[in-house]
Amino acid sequence: MTIVRAIRRCHFFWHKAIIAHAGALSPRRQTCRKPAPGKAYTILTGTRPEPRVHAMSEPADPISAPAAVLAGHAWFGALAPEHQALAARETLLQSFAAGAFIARRGEPSRHWIGVDSGLIKLAVYTPDGRGCTFSGVPAGGWCGEGSVIKREDRRYDVIAIRDSQVLLVPEPVFNTLLAQSLPFASFVVRQLNERMGQFIATVQNDRLLGADARVAQAIAQLFHPDLYPRTSPVLELSQEEIGLLTGLSRQRVNQALRRLADAGMVHLSYQSIRVTDLPRLRHFGLSEL
Repeated sequence: MTIVRAIRRCHFFWHKAIIAHAGALSPRRQTCRKPAPGKAYTILTGTRPEPRVHAMSEPADPISAPAAVLAGHAWFGALAPEHQALAARETLLQSFAAGAFIARRGEPSRHWIGVDSGLIKLAVYTPDGRGCTFSGVPAGGWCGEGSVIKREDRRYDVIAIRDSQVLLVPEPVFNTLLAQSLPFASFVVRQLNERMGQFIATVQNDRLLGADARVAQAIAQLFHPDLYPRTSPVLELSQEEIGLLTGLSRQRVNQALRRLADAGMVHLSYQSIRVTDLPRLRHFGLSEL
């Protein structure tokens, strides 16, 4: 119980930081329109233009996740056989189209969320149209453990940026594993610790770095070895998707990517980016701090 109590305490401070950052948003830096029902958000910058929206299909019905799918995620392989059986029996695998809500702010946190394929984001939007993206989560990443641990309403939206296959571990199963499995509890503690560090870096980058550096850091964050272990050197990532992660316009993202390519850090292709110098990309723009 000591581990669970420590995890909850850590997540309390993480959420306070999220609320403070969301409340400090500047309308000039990031704006978006509240979409009509069945429409997706597109984050834009500068003065508020008409929104670009995309029709959303309903998420496919969830199915039980086979053990072979879960075996591709490190925490599952560390579990005892009886805990693996529990997770494989109860975890759901569901398809979400680009723009679909996987979880909504203010609703009960019923699942721990993992990405088996695709790309999702964690974001909040205010009634007056301001928005903030906290993080993108590519294939192999997991999110939402803090809200599930505390059994509280979700404090942010979880949205598919592209068509995604998502794993949903029910809250009772998650908390059973947390209480009974030391390897699982250790994994969750590492997740929270690494995510706290990533979030602090995101706040720093958003408030202090220029647009080129923000794009560089947003791409580099997708290569976090603990949070996103499956990321390959070639990112199937469009300029629009990077814009959704950074809160920058597609045109500004295009300018930043071309400058990064000219500097030899990335190679650009249609709908994809090859990172050719990850160490330089990770440090790009940090001299401004």
